[in-house]
Amino acid sequence: MASHRPRRAVESSTSRARTGGGFAAFRQRVVDVVLWTLGGLGLASLLAAGVAHVWGFSFILFSTGSMAPTIPAGSAALVRLLPASEFKVGDVTTIERPGQLPITHRITSIAPLEGSTSARVVTMRGDANEVEDPEPYVITDARLVVASWPGVAGWFQNFRDPRLMGLLTLVAGGLVCWAFWPRQARRATLVAAAAAVAASPVLGATEAQAAETEHQIVGSHVVLTVVSDEEAMSSMFPGRTVLWQVGVDTLGDEEGAVHVGLGLAAGSVAADALKVDVLACPDRWQGETCPGDAQAWVVDAPLDQAFLPSTHGDTRELGQTMAGDPVWVQVRATLDRQEPDVKATLRLDAWGAGEVVSAESDGNGGHGSGDLAYTGADGIGESLAVAGAAIGTGLVLARLAGGRRRDADRGVAQ
Repeated sequence: MASHRPRRAVESSTSRARTGGGFAAFRQRVVDVVLWTLGGLGLASLLAAGVAHVWGFSFILFSTGSMAPTIPAGSAALVRLLPASEFKVGDVTTIERPGQLPITHRITSIAPLEGSTSARVVTMRGDANEVEDPEPYVITDARLVVASWPGVAGWFQNFRDPRLMGLLTLVAGGLVCWAFWPRQARRATLVAAAAAVAASPVLGATEAQAAETEHQIVGSHVVLTVVSDEEAMSSMFPGRTVLWQVGVDTLGDEEGAVHVGLGLAAGSVAADALKVDVLACPDRWQGETCPGDAQAWVVDAPLDQAFLPSTHGDTRELGQTMAGDPVWVQVRATLDRQEPDVKATLRLDAWGAGEVVSAESDGNGGHGSGDLAYTGADGIGESLAVAGAAIGTGLVLARLAGGRRRDADRGVAQ
């Protein structure tokens, strides 16, 4: 006797199959769109990496305005590595400096180096600077600024956040495991890692850096000599120490003591992220070396607490010297933790013989902005490598999705 399923049960089963099949088809289309989009981005990254490797392209970031208004602070620029013979006066150029960050300024003169066919001697100046860089540069190659985009440096900096790096890694790995576990997961992970390695070099960014500057602030009795690398002070990253040096001396025949105090200028933000040492030397500092006997005035103190309580106006008196005996004060500031919104302007007051002369780390005398701030770009290449891993994963998934769909179609046909 033939067995027949009830009509209602058959209809219910058919309805569930249609509903389930329709949802599965919709889900598959959504997944395909996402995968192919990521795949396209991954392919673009791989092509860009190839172009960067063959033709020498990379990115640099501008954290301050030494090249404003041509390239304002917060810009990113595309640069290309070229031999020195291809540069000319007027080119905006990034030059590597051994032991220091690169410098990006405009060439003001260029001449062959005597005895060399490939090297050139160039002088440069930032568009916003009043004077040329202190020393000429000898180059065999350098990076030409091809194009720049204002306001996008922060986007690059966001990739420094280790939380974002971890999230991208988890998302990429989870997507692989969800889509292809267990048969395809190992293969997809290996190919994604290779794609990440290939994709990341094109996006690695370096930081534009200005040369050290020196200027004087002259009173009727007290004169201050300020020595700073203002771009370095504006481009700090965790663990890196920057130096701000002020020489205090006297003019004329006035006698008596000259008092020295330090403090924070108004408008400082999140200064507790910085730690400082303050040292005094009878002679000018040579890097971090005092030619004489140094005195420690402040040791490893958070910047927001280092100069409290105030004892003279907005500064705390830290030491004094006698007229005719100069003292060179060096502030060593280190960013203690990753913090995106640090702004701290140091102020030094020197007073004696009835006058007060002040210097601030924001470049008194028209030398630009040198606020201590966390705007550096160190580590971007490593961070974007993880982003490349996510994009490379999408490329692999898009490729394998077609094979998965074909397998499913064959299963239905059978």
